[in-house]
Amino acid sequence: MAPLIAGLLLALGLFGSTPSPAACTDKPARDVDWTNCKKSNLSLGRINVDRAVMIKTDLAGTDFSEASLKGADLNKSNISNTWFVKADLAKTNFAGAFGTRSRFAEANMSGADLSKIELSRADLVKANLEAADLTGAQLVRSNIKGAKLTGAKLFASNLSRAVLAGADLTDADLSGAYLYLTRLEGTDLSTAKGLNAQQLQVACGDGTTKLPAGLTAPANWPCPALER
Repeated sequence: MAPLIAGLLLALGLFGSTPSPAACTDKPARDVDWTNCKKSNLSLGRINVDRAVMIKTDLAGTDFSEASLKGADLNKSNISNTWFVKADLAKTNFAGAFGTRSRFAEANMSGADLSKIELSRADLVKANLEAADLTGAQLVRSNIKGAKLTGAKLFASNLSRAVLAGADLTDADLSGAYLYLTRLEGTDLSTAKGLNAQQLQVACGDGTTKLPAGLTAPANWPCPALER
């Protein structure tokens, strides 16, 4: 084939192609694609990576404190010991992400997808989880104290030994949620959906816990002092 014709076909994308540079070397920016990359133990606080694609990315130990990740896709990413303190995570996709001791204190996670996320001992103190989807989320021993969970979906979530003291669960859906030794002291559950007596029987509340109409506090409340 004549060089001129081959060059033309190459330019039109009809003959051969030049491999694009690995996305893993791209600098953090909006819409960056770090799929399957290793981005652990980095300092990325206060950056803007809105709509970034980090599917199955290793983010263990990376600091995203006060960063903006609005609409980012962290599906099935490793977020062990990752810091998202005060980060903007509105509508971010964490579905299927996993890790331990991740920190989301005071983060904005409104409308985020945390379905089937697998976290243990996570710090979600005072996080904004309004209208977030936590269907099937595993949040064992996580600290969710004072978080905003208005309208959140907690269907079939595992909140065993989690701390929800003082959390706002207005209109939250707790259908099928596992509440074994979940701390509910000072929590207003009066408008929570799907809550039943069996769930309360294994949970931990006290006289300051507000329950939906028709439900009463179990005889074993309050529970012994919290053991972490």
